[in-house]
Amino acid sequence: MKTLRIASIFMLAFLLAVGSLFAGGAKETAMAPGKQFLIYDYWTAGGEKQAIDALFDMFRQQQPGVQILENQVAGGGGSNMLAVLMGKLQSHNAPDAFQASEGSQLKDYADAGYLDPVDDIWQASNMASRINPMWIKTVKFNGHYWTVPLNAHRTNWLWFNKKIFDQLNLQPPTDFASLLADAKAIKAAMPNVSPIAFGNQEKVWSIYLFDMCDLLTGGPDFMQKVDTGVIDFATDPTFRQAMQNYASLIPYLYPYSSTKTWDQAGALLKTGDAAMYWMGDWILGYFLSVGMKPEVDFSGVPIPRDVWMGHMDSFPMPKGAPHPQLAKAWLNMLTTADAQKAFNMIKGSVTIVKDVPASVYADPYRKLSAADLQTKEALADGFHGGLMTAQFGGDLQNILSQFVTDGNVDNAISAIATAATRDNLKEKSAWYWAP
Repeated sequence: MKTLRIASIFMLAFLLAVGSLFAGGAKETAMAPGKQFLIYDYWTAGGEKQAIDALFDMFRQQQPGVQILENQVAGGGGSNMLAVLMGKLQSHNAPDAFQASEGSQLKDYADAGYLDPVDDIWQASNMASRINPMWIKTVKFNGHYWTVPLNAHRTNWLWFNKKIFDQLNLQPPTDFASLLADAKAIKAAMPNVSPIAFGNQEKVWSIYLFDMCDLLTGGPDFMQKVDTGVIDFATDPTFRQAMQNYASLIPYLYPYSSTKTWDQAGALLKTGDAAMYWMGDWILGYFLSVGMKPEVDFSGVPIPRDVWMGHMDSFPMPKGAPHPQLAKAWLNMLTTADAQKAFNMIKGSVTIVKDVPASVYADPYRKLSAADLQTKEALADGFHGGLMTAQFGGDLQNILSQFVTDGNVDNAISAIATAATRDNLKEKSAWYWAP
């Protein structure tokens, strides 16, 4: 899944990496020299684990005899894995490949000297002409490309239990007002059902609700300004309205969210304990993996309809990769339509390249997402899309996790304004607005 960025995980890196370095090192040296391929990812839940395994099978076919040493670390929306990974990078003990996002996270890696550019791979694969131009802004810094994109995850999805909606004769929401109206109707008719599933054991998911409220309240340009600190948080009336909208949802969220991970919250739709779920399309892979049937057990709609918001998963080239030829072979494989299709057909995401037609997807959601990515306004989301800096994102998680407990708009706005100033959010995000 998704990621916390460098500054916000430094302490966790210190605590987790030491044990990993000793245990991981012993395991790695047991592998045959030149044949091992050390890769870090955090795809452990239903759907996503099968997706990365499909790529491993393809890589083994292309590289006979290769031994893949996968260091999966579950939990934390990726923060646990990144804590371990940071210990590796800081000690100049890089793996051959690791899962990353784009934007601020990627720029932090590049600025720290942990990556080699991948311009040659982009040129050989004509990648720049095969993707939405929006992505280039989030992966190209100082004249170089720094990662190879694998997929595109749409995050402005509202998923719902179709049987509950049919029973109550509800229409899927199209904006914030209709979302709130549906939540109220569900609560009134089914008091024991949570109108909106929410799992905040990994605090990152409180930021997803934040982005969605900003987007639905002020539109795409406003959301990007919020995530990069361009507005005055303390005085901006649109931001206050967005936070008030967020607060109005709190009574309808699953009340024990701190006990649930993102996929466990998704399971609430399967059991009928919740009716709706604001979550990126990776939850689709989970739904399918547990036997839920599209348009029978669940359905989904993008909100708003005319915007594609999301992020990519990608793999950069670590500086000092122990097996650089295998690392390059892996990255080159990821650029192919075959690899992109093999991964995304299982993962719940869509290919980031245009040369895989939308018709390949069996479900209606990815058909729509793939088509919309090429025709609708596209923007990166705040946290995993890399608009937020690591430090501000970490602070915001804690602020919003308190907010979903007490619903105090004034306190939340004051804390966010203070964090944005303390973290120099506007200055550190200036790269995004540079021509």
